[in-house]
Amino acid sequence: MESPGAEWAYANNARIAAFFFGLAILLVGLGVLAVVAFGQDAALAGAALLTLAIFVLVFSSLVFLPRLAKRGAVSFSVYSRRSMDDAEQAVRAAIEASGRTARVERVRSRSRTPPRIVTAEGVSARFRIELTRHPAASGSGEATEIIESFPSRDEAEAQALRVKILEGLGADAPSKE
Repeated sequence: MESPGAEWAYANNARIAAFFFGLAILLVGLGVLAVVAFGQDAALAGAALLTLAIFVLVFSSLVFLPRLAKRGAVSFSVYSRRSMDDAEQAVRAAIEASGRTARVERVRSRSRTPPRIVTAEGVSARFRIELTRHPAASGSGEATEIIESFPSRDEAEAQALRVKILEGLGADAPSKE
């Protein structure tokens, strides 16, 4: 059973990645500018800024690019203490209630339980269902995460699907205030 206050969490993955890459470029610019403007006196400060820029660049490449590739530019996610089969059924029921046919694809993975991607013709969002170890879903038994990915932005139809999915999982729908 879901916790009574289960809600979808929003993430703009493209904006997060762009921020960190922009920060790395800013640090490179400041390091080069310091060396050019002040010469040998600023060499140590310039080297420190360039080292920090390289760290930020490598960190963001290793952390945010895979997240951007897996979740898309904009995503919503919710944690569930239900099994992957129950979560898949809730997503399929929500899509089919809107009059569309849902397709489920199992992603190739090294894990024993590969993630599932649920899509439908005419629905811009795709739903990725995977096992999770996130503390928000802690407890006994299996815990899953449902991730709704968008190519660009959120739509009203997607909000209705999220409410239907929470209802299918047995959670209270968030209030619309």
